[in-house]
Amino acid sequence: MKDFAVPLVIAVIGLAATGLGAVVGARATKFGAEKSAEAARRQVQDQGAIEHGHWLRQQRFSTYESLLEAWDECLRLTQASAADDGPDSTGLEDLRLAADRMAGRARRIAILGPPEVTHAAESLAETMQEDVKVAVRFIEVAQAAITAVDGLPVPIEAMSEATDEYQHGNQQLAELVSDHRSQGRDLRELDGHPLLRAAMESMEQYRQTSGKAREALNANVERISAAASEAFSMADVLTRNREARELSREQFTSAAREALSKTPTPELRADPW
Repeated sequence: MKDFAVPLVIAVIGLAATGLGAVVGARATKFGAEKSAEAARRQVQDQGAIEHGHWLRQQRFSTYESLLEAWDECLRLTQASAADDGPDSTGLEDLRLAADRMAGRARRIAILGPPEVTHAAESLAETMQEDVKVAVRFIEVAQAAITAVDGLPVPIEAMSEATDEYQHGNQQLAELVSDHRSQGRDLRELDGHPLLRAAMESMEQYRQTSGKAREALNANVERISAAASEAFSMADVLTRNREARELSREQFTSAAREALSKTPTPELRADPW
């Protein structure tokens, strides 16, 4: 009986060992397959991220370059406007469109990043658009002042004629008085004299004409002074914007150079196994 039991136990143990080995082998095979699949997945993911980084760098480069092109166009239009006698609506419309293009490209940079480049680009676009608004306002103020002055002209010709008549009448009256005195005659005799009456009329005409001229001149001076005061304020804004753009241009160039100096790459995870 013992001779039979021993081989049977050995056979059972062998069978169990064989089954256990099969289970362990299957699990090992599955583990190896999962690990290989995970490694392949990470490789594909990392390769995709690297390719995306190259794409992002190229998109940034193109967009940064397009912003600078719009910036150069704004500068050219601004310089051309400054070379003219004064800004006109056509030149301002061209400048407005160029500034809007800058703003559109700054918005695209906000999507592509990084934040340092975005901030500088937005500052460049915002100050340029504000310059356009200031220039439009300047034209409106100047045209309003010109219209107001044209609507209340100073009566220069009428003033000149009244002055001549007044001086001529005074001269005739002075000669008449001198003649009367030289003849020893009473000046009261001149009361109602045609020359005296004409001199008084010319004096009144001169007073009325000069009053109208003075009122028109004062009103026009006030309008021109108000327009000049607003123009000075606008000039201060333009000066501040120009200084801000110079700083923003330096910041943009530096940040863009830094962003383009390296291709964005994903962070590679350590193998957990």
